[in-house]
Amino acid sequence: MNLNTLLIVATFIGIAALVIALYWKAKREKPDVELSDKLTLDRLLEIVKYSLADLVKDENLAGITDEEFESMYKRKARIQDAMQNCVYGIDSAKLIVQDLIRSIIAEQLKTEEEVLQVFDFGGYVEPRVKFEILMYFYKKTHGKDALAELVKEYRLDRERYEIEDKSQPSYLVSEEDIDTIYADKAFELSYHVMLDLLAIMIYQRYKGFGIIDTLREMNINGFNCGTSGSILSALLNKEKKIMKAPRSVWLYFNGKYIHLRFLSFQTEEELRRVVQLLCRYNNPGPLTEKRGYLVNTMYDKSRVLALRPPAAEYWAVFVRKFTLSDSSLPALIAKPYVKNAHLAIELIKFLMMGQVTCGFTGRQGAGKTVMMTAAVKYIDPRYTLRVLEMAPEMYLRELYPERNILSVQETEFISATELQDALKKSDAAVSIVGEVATDAIAARMIQMGQVASIFTIFSHHANLADQLVYAIRNSLVNAGGFTGNMTTAEQQVIDVIRVDIHLNYTTDGRRYIERVSEIVKLDEYVPYPTYDPGNAVHSMNRITQEYYERKTDRKTFATRDILRYNLETDTYEAEDWFTTELTQKMLSTMPPDRIKDFKSFILDNWRL
Repeated sequence: MNLNTLLIVATFIGIAALVIALYWKAKREKPDVELSDKLTLDRLLEIVKYSLADLVKDENLAGITDEEFESMYKRKARIQDAMQNCVYGIDSAKLIVQDLIRSIIAEQLKTEEEVLQVFDFGGYVEPRVKFEILMYFYKKTHGKDALAELVKEYRLDRERYEIEDKSQPSYLVSEEDIDTIYADKAFELSYHVMLDLLAIMIYQRYKGFGIIDTLREMNINGFNCGTSGSILSALLNKEKKIMKAPRSVWLYFNGKYIHLRFLSFQTEEELRRVVQLLCRYNNPGPLTEKRGYLVNTMYDKSRVLALRPPAAEYWAVFVRKFTLSDSSLPALIAKPYVKNAHLAIELIKFLMMGQVTCGFTGRQGAGKTVMMTAAVKYIDPRYTLRVLEMAPEMYLRELYPERNILSVQETEFISATELQDALKKSDAAVSIVGEVATDAIAARMIQMGQVASIFTIFSHHANLADQLVYAIRNSLVNAGGFTGNMTTAEQQVIDVIRVDIHLNYTTDGRRYIERVSEIVKLDEYVPYPTYDPGNAVHSMNRITQEYYERKTDRKTFATRDILRYNLETDTYEAEDWFTTELTQKMLSTMPPDRIKDFKSFILDNWRL
C-alpha cells in the first residue's frame, strides 16, 4: 500500500472519528429545541400561521377514492374561504378560523399547566386581556349586547372629572375600572376556557382587528381610533408623562364618546394595520398618500371613514354601526324623562301622512338618519321609495322588506348627480336623500321636490331653519342653475322645503328634537305704497325705499316654530300652528280615516 493510499485512509478514519465524537457530545447535551420549549404567545402565533398554511397546501392526492377526494377538496375550500373572508369581519368565517386556531393550540398545549406557561391567567393580567375575558363571559349570556350590558351594569358611561388636572368633565373607562370589574366578577378559568381565550388573542393578532376586534362586533353606535393622544411626544415633553397617540380608542355609545383608555395599539404600525384592514371590504382601492381618505362599508353594513397622513395628522378610522334595533318614533322620542313626547311623535306622523317635504337637520351624531328611518313607517306604503345616499346608512329594505324601495349610492365611477338623473326614470313617488352635502345634490334635490316625486325628505347639517334655506339657495347658485339671481333661487327653495325638523343632543348624550319649524313664504305681491300728489316728495321716497328693500335685503320668507323642546324641564311645548295653506295641503292628502285624529290633535294641543 503506497503512501497516498495510507493518507486517504487515515483522513477518512479521522473524519469518521470526529463525526462520532460530535454525535455523542450532542447526544449528551440538552437539545436546543428543549431550551426554547417554553412557548410564548409570539412563538405560538408562528406555529398557528404555519399550521394553517399547511392545511390549505396542495397534497399528493394519488390513490384516494373519489369520495375522499371530494371531502378533502370541500374541507380545503371551506378553510380557504374562511381565511379570506374573516378579515372582513364576517362572523361565520371568523368562528371557523378561531376554531381551527383553537385545535392547533390544543395539540400544542395538552394540559392546564402548559397553557399557564404560555400565558399566566392566574398571575398579572393586563387590563386589555381582562376586558377580553369579561366580554367572553358576557357574550355567552348577552351576545352582541355584551358591551352594552357591561356599560350599563357598572355605569361606565357616567361623567368623570379625570382630564386636564381633573378640572373638566369627560367620559372614559380607565385601567382601574377594568381591574375593579374583573376582581368583582372573579370568573373561574378552566382549561377549555383558557384555550378559547388564547385562540381569541392569537386570532386578533393574526387575522383580526387587533385590540378592537371584539369591540367591532358589538351592538354599539360606533367607535373611532387615532383621535387623541400626543403624536410628537417622542420629541416634546420628554420629562412630562403624557398620553401617547396609540392610546386612542373611543366608543360611541348612546350619544356619548367614551375614551377606552385601557386599550392601546402600542405602536403606530399596529394602528395603521388595523385602519387599512377595516376599510378593505369589497376592494375599494388602496389608502395611499395621494388618496388620503376612504369612505367604505364593512360586511355588516357599518360605515367606515379611514384617513392617513399627510391628509390627516395621524392614522385614524371612524366606524358608524347601523343596527336594525328598535328605531320607532316612540322608542327614539318617548324617553322616561321626557314630557309631552306624544306631541313630537304625532306631529312627525302627520307630516309624513300629509306628504310635506321636510328637512331633518342637526349636527353629526344628532340622530338625523335614524329619525328619518323611523318616519318612513308613516308614509303611505303604496308609494314607491327611492333613496340616494353617499354610503349605505338607512337600510330601509331591511326594515320594510314588503315595500317598493330602491337605494343607490355614489361610487368611484358613478356620481350622485348621475344617480339622481337615473332615479327620475324609476317611478319614484317619494324621494329620500340621505345627506344633502354638496351643491350638485342640493340642486337636484330641489328639482326632484318640484317635479320628480310627490314629496321629499332629506338630512342636512344646518343649525337654523333660516340657515337651511340660505345654504340650499347658495348651493343652487353655485351649481349654476341660478347664476346671479339669488332671489329666484331662494323662491325655488321655499316653494319646495316646507318644514325643518331640527335635532340636537347634549354632552351627556340626551338626544331630542330641538324644534319643528315651518318655512313660510311671504307674499311677494304686496302692493307698493301709493303715490300721494299732495306730498309728492315723501310718497316717492317711500316708494323708492320699498323698491330697494325688496330688491336687496327684504326677506322672502319667515320661519315659525311649531314645537320646541325645553331643556330645563325636558318638555315638548307647542308654539304656533302651521299656516292655513300648509294645514289645508296636509288635509287634502291625508288618509280620510286619519283626518278626524289630525283635527283633534290640533285642537287639543294648539291655540289657533
